[in-house]
Amino acid sequence: MTLHAPRALDVLDRISERLARRYARVAPVEQVRDLVLDSARRYRHLDHPTAHARALTAQLAADRLEALRWRAAAQGRAAAPPSFLFVCAGNGGRSQLAAALMRAAVAPGVRVTSAGVDPVARILPAVIESLDELGVSTVGEYPKPITPEFVAAADVIVQFDCGDPLDDLAGPALQTWTLAVGAGSGKGGMRRTRDELAQAVVLLARQRGLDAGEP
Repeated sequence: MTLHAPRALDVLDRISERLARRYARVAPVEQVRDLVLDSARRYRHLDHPTAHARALTAQLAADRLEALRWRAAAQGRAAAPPSFLFVCAGNGGRSQLAAALMRAAVAPGVRVTSAGVDPVARILPAVIESLDELGVSTVGEYPKPITPEFVAAADVIVQFDCGDPLDDLAGPALQTWTLAVGAGSGKGGMRRTRDELAQAVVLLARQRGLDAGEP
């Protein structure tokens, strides 16, 4: 989506107005608009159809505002459950798998999200298929970039080996997991990756004091 095109700016203005009304208690109008514009820029490297690019922009901006709202609410609660952020290179494979499995393992009130260094166009079909075998849904999920709001809302960050360390994620709650996605090894390889991750997220949840069952 070309940001300087008049029609594109009109669409972004409408997205900003709608989100500003919905999140009036979370962020001022100017901040909401800045988030919308920044969210649009973060998908410019992908050759998405214009309508899809707009939908991604609106969804990413809403998710960032939701992270701000969640963080503010959590700071006001004495015993808020821990929140988790899973990060990999493209947010189309390992981090999506881990986040989906964690959501399936813990109670609905636990915040779990995922992001990528350089988001790909879509979640890998093999990932969706392997999760579907367990009845775990990825509906509503999409590859998204790492943003300050997602990082600030996370108590625990799991970074899959993405090459260079990510300075923005540094902190005492950062973990690095080394695990290659098994897409190139057929369905069997993907299932092994999924099952290994399922065990890892359950262990992590229990280490953080959560009741967690097998996904």
